[in-house]
Amino acid sequence: MLLVRSLSSRPHITTVAVGCGNSREELLGLMQAGVRDIVPDFTSRELLQSAARAIDGIANAGELLADLYAFVPAKPGCGSSTIATYTAGIAASLANEPTLLMDFDIRLGVTTFLLKAEGTRTIVDALRQVGRLDRDLWAGMVAQIGNLHLLGSGAGDFSQPLSAPDFSGLLDFALRQYSLVTVDLPGSMEDYECEVLLRSKGIMLVCTPDIGALHVARRKSQWLRDLRLTDKVSVVLNCVENRNTLSVKEIERIIQLPVRYLLPSGTKDVSKAVQKGEMIDVDCPLGRQIAALARELVPAKSVVSKPTTMRRFVEYFSVSPARARNA
Repeated sequence: MLLVRSLSSRPHITTVAVGCGNSREELLGLMQAGVRDIVPDFTSRELLQSAARAIDGIANAGELLADLYAFVPAKPGCGSSTIATYTAGIAASLANEPTLLMDFDIRLGVTTFLLKAEGTRTIVDALRQVGRLDRDLWAGMVAQIGNLHLLGSGAGDFSQPLSAPDFSGLLDFALRQYSLVTVDLPGSMEDYECEVLLRSKGIMLVCTPDIGALHVARRKSQWLRDLRLTDKVSVVLNCVENRNTLSVKEIERIIQLPVRYLLPSGTKDVSKAVQKGEMIDVDCPLGRQIAALARELVPAKSVVSKPTTMRRFVEYFSVSPARARNA
């Protein structure tokens, strides 16, 4: 593990963990050490897929990647998907370039519903074709609402298993296409969610002031602490009203994380936006606070239009005459 940690920052080296990662503790340890490809079994299919991912990762090691932000609910009903959707949409408008929102809540996601984007391809479609993705196929996958590109969830056949490496491969592809990528997570603490969180620049833990949500948020904060990610976490306290019985300090004591954003209840404004399939009005109280959050996500510089600094895969294994003399 010491060797793995020392190599994790070198883009021309990729590490594959084989025959391990079966327990949650072992899996977290590998992820914390920088290992992103974990193959518990020795099946030929898994090993070949892992080798292909490793080659692809090395070949694209020089590319500039998008800023990644994850939205995690303390528990269902906290409004995390709503906040993620409108934050991403407003950020896309502010950035004035394509911005991606991916709904990783494959069974209960509502992002397509919020923006009336039903009928488009879903996150499950992308996961099942992750090995064949290219720009043309991607353009037919995402729904485009202005500058916001949406890969939402929807009804589908979930009988076929979706593996954590599929999510990782999809994330790899997406991060190479945009300057800003946001992911709406279900918060069920699945392995693929850990992958997203570990690679995120910022994590928004969305909670409401009711005691049930705060109790679950405390458990989520421990999960994030186990991943050593608390420095990336911003607590978003949703549906804040004057009559809330607990103060912000009391809420922070329960969650054991600082509250950074206070969002007022905006049921009528959200309902109005959903009926039209549009972004929330940035002039309403809730819209103003979401816009403030969105401004902090917009990258200072775009990476979309920059030429890639990628080196060809074979260059990593070529030996120059100078290096040969020094060997």
